[in-house]
Amino acid sequence: MNLRRQFWLVVIPGLALLLLTVTNAEQIDGRRRSVPAVELAQAVARPKTATAAQSHQQDEKAIRANVDAMTKAFNDKDAAAIAKLFTEDAQIVDDDGQSFQGRAEIERVFGDGFEENPKSQMKGTILSIRFVTPSVAVEDGSTTIRHNDGRSDDHSRYSVVHVKQDGKWMMASAHDFPDENRESSEELAQLAGMIGDWIDESPESLTRTSYRWDEAHRYILGDFSLQVAGRISLAGSVRLGWDPLAKKIHSWVFDSKGGFAEGLWTREGNQWVTKMNGVSADGRLASATNITTLLGKGRMTWESRDRVVGDEVMPDIEKITIVRKPPQSQ
Repeated sequence: MNLRRQFWLVVIPGLALLLLTVTNAEQIDGRRRSVPAVELAQAVARPKTATAAQSHQQDEKAIRANVDAMTKAFNDKDAAAIAKLFTEDAQIVDDDGQSFQGRAEIERVFGDGFEENPKSQMKGTILSIRFVTPSVAVEDGSTTIRHNDGRSDDHSRYSVVHVKQDGKWMMASAHDFPDENRESSEELAQLAGMIGDWIDESPESLTRTSYRWDEAHRYILGDFSLQVAGRISLAGSVRLGWDPLAKKIHSWVFDSKGGFAEGLWTREGNQWVTKMNGVSADGRLASATNITTLLGKGRMTWESRDRVVGDEVMPDIEKITIVRKPPQSQ
């Protein structure tokens, strides 16, 4: 085993891959429409019988079906199908505060959007559905729109008022809100080139690393494993996110032997310098400065300097080239 890799596996147990891995009135229409106070009081005071609970379950199921239909219509670029999910006089408000009234106008707005963004796809997450009255419900959630043309994804929060008319649930109002975490998404998007599967192979060992977005596109999640002589010697997980206090990307690493570390990332051109601090599995403090260079075309380099474990100064790890794992043949 060459000296460089020996330090990964032996000298810093529990921290090896750390140093290897890169690492409540609702706006229903243009006017303010409040649920009558008497009806609200009755709704709160009314006992929740088994029949009422079953009714709510069926109503919620119908609302969720509408939300699924909305997502499908959006991804199919079917503006007419979207408009049919709204009441005749419905209102939508985008995250810039622009308001559009009526089913025909809603169809036009979505149609124009699809012409401008023909490759966009939407994925939504329902955070809650609460029933204000038996015929009025409020849905809160978040959406991610993936443009698939090189642009960063758009994230937003939303609130939809659903009303039951003639036994059918429809959307009466939809309001998008600016994403308070937009800065997080935009900053983390700089590391989007890391997404995917990576491999570093030598005669002595095989390292596999995989990065992916989390469900809400707020973090990059990673998993790694180090294989020696055909057996897994070390494994663990990585999480990268935006630190709104430090105004830097923050990473956390946890390995299977009990070591853990965290670091702050600073960009210098196409390089990222990460100041890491952690604790090895045997209780020693460890620190290092890691340098990750994204080269594109499925390649990046990694090196580690200023390494200290306990009271011992460790040799630098010279630049290593890591390549993207080729797709498996079908």
